[in-house]
Formats: sequence, structure tokens, C-alpha cells
Amino acid sequence: MDNLTPQGSNRWKTLSFILICILIVIGIIYMKRSSNAQKLLNPSTSTDTSSQQVAVPDTTVDPGTLPQTTDTVQDVQLPDTLLGKDKRNPYEAGYDDGYAAGCDDGAAGTDHASYDETNNFALPAEKQNYVKGYREGYAKGYDDGRQGKQFNI
Repeated sequence: MDNLTPQGSNRWKTLSFILICILIVIGIIYMKRSSNAQKLLNPSTSTDTSSQQVAVPDTTVDPGTLPQTTDTVQDVQLPDTLLGKDKRNPYEAGYDDGYAAGCDDGAAGTDHASYDETNNFALPAEKQNYVKGYREGYAKGYDDGRQGKQFNI
């Protein structure tokens, strides 16, 4: 009989729990009614929007006040690459890039659609080698792309 709790203690816990729940429900009902009272004070619930004011932007700024900017995009050349200088041999880099572009254009049947021999090599000799490799790679890639043999597959 020692393991059983007295009935009086258990009743107080149950009664306290029910009382707290009732207070919470009463609090929620009170807050809902008070927020509805605020809505009734504002006459903006009408559906007639012709009487409501609309914000109008001020576009009467003197043109000399703001600095003049151009609408054209300015070319900005990135450094060698985002990951650093291209460490490939310029000719091989051009050939690889040209071949990939040529394969895509050949498969699509659009000659020189993605042809772009610009590069980020610094020295003029490196740039020339890249362009030479790109042209040769593009020609080979375009032929392979037209025949459906991209990357010798």
C-alpha cells in the first residue's frame, strides 16, 4: 500500500491542470475579441478603393542632381582565370577548347556559333599559339561533331 499515492494529491493535480487549461482558453478568447475590436475602429474594411490614397513616386528630380551613367555594359577582363593562371600549354589549351566548341557546333549543325578564340594568356607568343591550336581543334571538332564522333566515341 505504500506504492499508491493518496487520492487527495492526485485530485489537486488534475484540478490544477484543468484550471490552467480553462484560463488559457479564456485568455485566447479575450485576445481574439480585443483584436477584432481594433479592426472595427479602422474604417478601411470597405471594398470601395476609389476613396483610398495611393502612393505617388516623386519623379521631379532635377537631371543635374544625379550622376549620369551609361546604359551599356562595360567589358571587364578577369585575371588569368578565377583559379589562377592557366598552367596548360597554350597550343594544347587552344586545341582542347576549340575541339570542344567545334564538337558542339558540328553536332548542332551551326558553323562557328560558339567559336571564341579569346584567351587570358599574357604573352603575345602564348596568345598566338592558343589561337593556332583553337583553330585546328575547332576544325577537327566540327568535323567529328558533324559525323557524330565527338571525342572519338
